[in-house]
Amino acid sequence: MYKCEYCNKEYKKESTLAVHLCEPKRRHMQKGEPHVQLGYRAYQLFYQIGTNSKKEKTYSDFATSQYYIAFCKFGYYCRDIGIDDVPGYVRYLLGKQARLDHWTRDKYFTEWMKERQKTESTDRAVERTIIFLEKWALENDTVFSKYFEDISPNLATFHICSGKVSPWVLFNSSSAQNLIDTFNNEQLKMVTEYLDIDFWQRKMNTNPSDTHWTKEILEKAGL
Repeated sequence: MYKCEYCNKEYKKESTLAVHLCEPKRRHMQKGEPHVQLGYRAYQLFYQIGTNSKKEKTYSDFATSQYYIAFCKFGYYCRDIGIDDVPGYVRYLLGKQARLDHWTRDKYFTEWMKERQKTESTDRAVERTIIFLEKWALENDTVFSKYFEDISPNLATFHICSGKVSPWVLFNSSSAQNLIDTFNNEQLKMVTEYLDIDFWQRKMNTNPSDTHWTKEILEKAGL
């Protein structure tokens, strides 16, 4: 008899065991997939922070957990919208005491990103945006300095309202301002509602050295 090491089911033929795919085996085979890895890391933080557990959860713990599917769904969400700091986002959700089945709700991501943009350092904001622009350029077989010239207003609106383009870059890049001039009323409304314009005007006026540094960096980058 041939036994499955994951579910202990027995088969008379080895060939039957080879094509057998139970849920535990499927989860083991999915271990390296990006959404599963993201979900696994979130699961570890969930127990590390939420329960003060000193023992790190293994992948076997994760694969047999009742929360496996929920965390994998969260992993899909993080992958699909391109969250670049999943551990930071998980810590935010835990701090908000958000229910696990609500972690994929856009309202939490929007709240987190708005807060993050307002508190992150200027150099980190610029760096994060340029990393995103470089990724966009690679996917579109172009150079990142062409982003504000080539991106469609609709897609640019989505990127801005998902926090991928920092206000530090948006308000200090001449090519970004040219792009905004092409927005229609609906797009302008969405961007205005997402960004706290008064806050950013105050922040940049009270931090002239950061504003000057950002403009210099963006000019050198061709943005």
